[in-house]
Amino acid sequence: MEKEMWSLVWKATNFTILVALLYKLLADRIKTYFKSRSLSIENAIREAETIKKEAEKKYEELNEKLQNIDKEAENIAELFRREGLAEKERIIEGAKKEAEKIKRQAVQTIEQEVARAKGMIRKEFAELIFKMAADLISKKQNDNDNERIIKEYIEKVAKLN
Repeated sequence: MEKEMWSLVWKATNFTILVALLYKLLADRIKTYFKSRSLSIENAIREAETIKKEAEKKYEELNEKLQNIDKEAENIAELFRREGLAEKERIIEGAKKEAEKIKRQAVQTIEQEVARAKGMIRKEFAELIFKMAADLISKKQNDNDNERIIKEYIEKVAKLN
């Protein structure tokens, strides 16, 4: 009973050390990557908003010109106004589509990177567990115990994946 208790304490200590080590090694890299990716997405969104504002400004300028035209040029002014509205809608629609495309790509990229990072962490975690288990087994156990512990660790790692 006491031997099992010490074994459990030892395993918990090893696991805690492993988690702390993984956090220390990988946390900054992951945070840096996601922060830079977030900034690039924000920049792309700002660019799309700038294009939209320019299109709206152009529309307002066209509207002002149309209001100042003489009565004789009203037909021509109406034509320009319609073209300006169509251009505004086309530019705004294009900017909206581009912003949505950028957002979708960003979300997709983030999801892919998160999945890739999780896979890397799982792989490293499994390798560390195997190494720690082998070290522990070689120091503390006999041949029968070695075989039993290896089987238990393989089953636990398989469940994690």
